[in-house]
Amino acid sequence: MSHETFYRKYRSQTFDQIVGQDHIKQTLKNAIENDRLTHAYIFSGPRGTGKTSTARILAKSLNCREGKGVEPCLKCDLCLGISNGTSVDVIEIDAASNTGVDNIRELNEKINFMPVECLYKMYIIDEVHMLSTGAFNALLKTLEEPPQNTIFILATTEPHKIPVTIHSRCQQLHFRNLTLDEITSQLTMITEKESITADDKSIQAIARNAGGCMRDALSLLNQVYSFKGESFTYEDVLFILGSTEDKHLITFLKTVFEGDEAQIIQSLQTFINDGANVMQLVADLLVLLQRMLLIKNGLQDEIHVDEGTLNDLKEVVGNVSNDAIKLLLDAMAKTELEMRWFSRPELLLQIRCLTALSAPQVVVPTQATQARSAAPAAQPQASPVPKPPVTPPPAPAKVVLPEEPVISKPQVRHAPIQKSEQVEEDDSVPVQKAAAPAAGTSPQSLWERALECVRKEKSALYGVLKGSRVQNKEGGQLTIILKQDFKFFREKVLEPENATIINAHATQAFAETLQVVLPGQKRPEAQPVSMAASDASGSNVATPTPAPVQQQATVSVDQRINDVVSMFEGSIV
Repeated sequence: MSHETFYRKYRSQTFDQIVGQDHIKQTLKNAIENDRLTHAYIFSGPRGTGKTSTARILAKSLNCREGKGVEPCLKCDLCLGISNGTSVDVIEIDAASNTGVDNIRELNEKINFMPVECLYKMYIIDEVHMLSTGAFNALLKTLEEPPQNTIFILATTEPHKIPVTIHSRCQQLHFRNLTLDEITSQLTMITEKESITADDKSIQAIARNAGGCMRDALSLLNQVYSFKGESFTYEDVLFILGSTEDKHLITFLKTVFEGDEAQIIQSLQTFINDGANVMQLVADLLVLLQRMLLIKNGLQDEIHVDEGTLNDLKEVVGNVSNDAIKLLLDAMAKTELEMRWFSRPELLLQIRCLTALSAPQVVVPTQATQARSAAPAAQPQASPVPKPPVTPPPAPAKVVLPEEPVISKPQVRHAPIQKSEQVEEDDSVPVQKAAAPAAGTSPQSLWERALECVRKEKSALYGVLKGSRVQNKEGGQLTIILKQDFKFFREKVLEPENATIINAHATQAFAETLQVVLPGQKRPEAQPVSMAASDASGSNVATPTPAPVQQQATVSVDQRINDVVSMFEGSIV
């Protein structure tokens, strides 16, 4: 006879055998005893938490030969048939394999037949969220008004995918993840019944890696049992999981917090060479970091580990800031999410460990910690991380950045700024008083500063210049490249009024007289900024001769378009 897997052999057969889920057990017991059953239930929750088992227990409680009650006999033919899945009146449907509308129509045709041998006819639809929209619609009316003594149980791990019209016709019971203690207790009971010798540390390792799922815990126990037989150790469990001992992982985390890059790379390589599973390695690091966070915040009573591991964690936590733990915890969580899409997960983990704490001063040195603890208690601490003394750099020159352009439009349009006139200007003009840009400021940064001033004065013009970049700056000229170098946009930039605004703000941002030009554009050197000086004459900037009548008409049309855009504070795209 073949060996029966633990998760099937120890599947719950009564309400009392269900691990956890006390709220659901009490709800169903009350419904049975007080005859308050609902014709349709939704059992939702994570995998392996007892949804299908509970549905079968409900079916046995309602149809047992010894009568309806919360404790089925488990010996009559009806109870055995329901447990084995051979009962003609308790139909289990896998919605993942029967997603179409035809499958539900077939169900609707048979539902009107009375139960053959049971008191209640029950339909258990597993993974019901996999049904198609047409199948849900076909099920809708039958689910709302099923025949007498017919009960639907819809089991799902993703209840949000079930239409709200189905939800409104069912009573939903949500199954939760099982706690570490609940899984550990169940595993201990099973090992005793199976005469398996295993220490508490190995049982806890299995329970911790089950992720709150009893079926996963029993499958892992069965795997270790198949590998080592009736006696196994903590090291055997780690080998099956592809995991690493906590003491080695704690030492590795200490290396990460200290920023020893060579040792980080060497430790990771050792883990991989020893057969560690990278996904499991990240999961174990997350568990340890979570424990460190609890210890750092005074919640060590919530941690269930041996005294040696707890002391090792406290030693590392004592020299690390709270922010450093959170940074690394966040990095590991993102790594776990990204690994499934990365071709070399071990390289991704290495990158994250080397860069997660690249921000300075995330580790509190031991000596600094002692010095801080010896300081007077009344002295406030601005940061948990002491900053080493550094020589302050020389203060950069202050750049004048008025929130609104100070130069009024009449001054901009009729008082061109020239290098020869700069000394004679009145001291109240901010453009002439602007300080030199800070050392190391790039021309692109200064140009973007000028664009921000243009945006405040004329948003339509900003829409044309948005995304432009500086090509070069020499000889009092700033050459820019438009993001969308269309003829219409170039003409907008060359318009005298717009050119004057651009030159004025560029001169203010760069703290020197500049003429903004486009690639290939040539202008007379005698008029570096006075692009608007010809407002009265209406002459073209590039050619002083009057424009032909047809060109003037085109400019007039463009001007009207520009006026409309300016009126609505829009931008040309």
